[in-house]
Amino acid sequence: MIPLRVQPDRVVPTVCPYCGVGCRVDLYVKDARIYRVMAREEPPNHGALCVKGRFGLGFLHHPDRLKTPLIRRRKGAELEPVSWDEALDFAAARLARIADASGPDALFFVSSAKASNEENYLMQKLARAAVGTHNVDHCARLCHSSSTAALSRSLGSAAMSNTLEEIGLSDVILVTGSNTTETHPVVGAMIKKAARNGAFLIVADPRRIGLAEAAHLWLRLRPGSDAVLFGAMARYLVESGRFDRAFVERRTEGFDAWWESVRDYTLEFAEGVTGVPAARIREAAERYAGARAAAIYWAMGITQHSHGTDNAQALINLALIAGQLGKPGAGLNPLRGQNNVQGAGDMGALPNVYPGYQPAADRQVQKRWKALWHTPQPETPGRTMTEAFESIGAKDGVRGVYLMGEDPITSEPYQDHVRAALEKLDLLIVQDILKNETFPYADVVLPAASFAEKQGTFTNTDRRVQRIRPVFEPPGEARPDWWITAQLGRRLAARTGRGWTEGWNYAGPEAVWEEIRLALPRMFGGIDYARLEREPLRWPCPHERSPGVSVLFTDRFYTPSGKARLLPAVWRPPAERPGGDYPLVLSTGRVLYHWHGGTLSRRSDLERAYPKMKVEVHPADAERYGISDGEPVWVVSRRGRIQATAWVTDRTPEGVVFAPFHFAEQPANRLTLDAYDPTSKIPEYKFAAVRLEPAGHEAPKPAGPG
Repeated sequence: MIPLRVQPDRVVPTVCPYCGVGCRVDLYVKDARIYRVMAREEPPNHGALCVKGRFGLGFLHHPDRLKTPLIRRRKGAELEPVSWDEALDFAAARLARIADASGPDALFFVSSAKASNEENYLMQKLARAAVGTHNVDHCARLCHSSSTAALSRSLGSAAMSNTLEEIGLSDVILVTGSNTTETHPVVGAMIKKAARNGAFLIVADPRRIGLAEAAHLWLRLRPGSDAVLFGAMARYLVESGRFDRAFVERRTEGFDAWWESVRDYTLEFAEGVTGVPAARIREAAERYAGARAAAIYWAMGITQHSHGTDNAQALINLALIAGQLGKPGAGLNPLRGQNNVQGAGDMGALPNVYPGYQPAADRQVQKRWKALWHTPQPETPGRTMTEAFESIGAKDGVRGVYLMGEDPITSEPYQDHVRAALEKLDLLIVQDILKNETFPYADVVLPAASFAEKQGTFTNTDRRVQRIRPVFEPPGEARPDWWITAQLGRRLAARTGRGWTEGWNYAGPEAVWEEIRLALPRMFGGIDYARLEREPLRWPCPHERSPGVSVLFTDRFYTPSGKARLLPAVWRPPAERPGGDYPLVLSTGRVLYHWHGGTLSRRSDLERAYPKMKVEVHPADAERYGISDGEPVWVVSRRGRIQATAWVTDRTPEGVVFAPFHFAEQPANRLTLDAYDPTSKIPEYKFAAVRLEPAGHEAPKPAGPG
């Protein structure tokens, strides 16, 4: 270990690669190792940094780093190392062969919220320009696609409406579906500080999370009842005359249809469904609507449901009814998960929109991108990621998948089903920095550079575009994702005859960014690398004198009419209800010391802090099923079983089991079901029926199919 007091060889300013807060950090380097990470005294983190950013970078030097291109010449053969030229030629030939035999839509491209804006832009360009399909998606499908769907249709923008700095300006803060102090710790600290300084904090969550301890009002609702809670709050505001009538009349449309949809959502009805006393729901509504500036923050506890879009819509309706948009300290603020999930969406790594959220089905939009890329554009929007994996093996389904920085075996629901699907593929390309659970199924492996080995930009959760800078050279033969994708794009364009190979000749990521600025001048026209060298900038930033817009919707919404749309958000029960052999509800989530599939955090010092899977079990359930604290337990669903260590605690309510999804050897997503929100196609991660069994010397009998 290098002592902290040594003089560094260099200090490199960059951005933390974990969550969407986008903390700015300085990396202290000595003898080709990072020995210290310090937070920068500037936005968005103002000198704060969580345990992941400070101690979670060991993955950069882990033995599992991919360093050499590999190909599998035929099914059943071993992966063998080859040169970059051979790997890229092999991949391009196989992709072109599938597109020629079965059409471009037989291919599917998965972009990455861990990759830069420039790299996400090139991945969606590869699909649309070099292949001719809108079949491109990324992990927002599995986390905030419900938010994106609801916000886009109601407000015309799917990003945070306000900024993290404005947390200190809020009189009331409503946090729901977000264990903020563990998943976005820097934001969690900001919210707790605001509460200490006088802001009224409302937390709506089934679990007694850290913010519930700091809340002035904790609404412990039943899992899956979110739309009723927020619908009832909005209905009460209208019925009692406490809503912002002027705002609703002047700046919204669709009130009558929305009102009809919530007529039955009385406070008493909501109490019966949610378990929250009517008086507490009333107080929450009055506090929220009566504030000068009230902000809502939410995350995957709202979105990861088979009715996730309705949950997000209910929050939007509440904010519109109360007039809490278009002013500092207020707004609708989804906390994005991965470090660049906002940027991946901005760059068009979605099957229904081009970069800048321009509709893929719009003929005029298609013409604009045809002119920019010099190639005809596909006319029909593509499949979502969840739809693509469901289609594998079908007659007109996906035959080839290109993954950039994604591990579907860990992240997709009903894990065994995903494994079976991957085995049916004709071609799987894995482009990543580390071996993961999907790696053994690959036909082509393309080793990529990490965030600390390349140039580019990330966009954080409040639309702040920030530079990343290389600390090291990539290990072995690894290359930046932008270089790999551009090389493959040039080869594919030549083989498919689509477009112009010169359109893939980029000198570097800055050249890619200049193409993005040219394509999206209203969003990024004023943001160039020279300005970003001095300071991060938020979009929209239309010209070089613009400081970037902090508060959205101050005078109009981004819908065709300029008005926000109030839309029905009808409560529907979860797709699978507990009962019989599966009497408990399973909810999945994250813990402080790890991140998503654990690919990065579990290859760092953080593994020592949280080395094994623990599931939260309420004391009453533990007694009922013979479960002891600290002892092994089986968690069993209709789809499979996992073994974990029981943590008996009242953090989780009676009847609910909470399991983190960071542990590939004990995968929580083996238990989740493939039920999807009909609008966003997000899976139902937060509600599955399970049972508990003490883990003795023998495994329990297999669970039945239904």
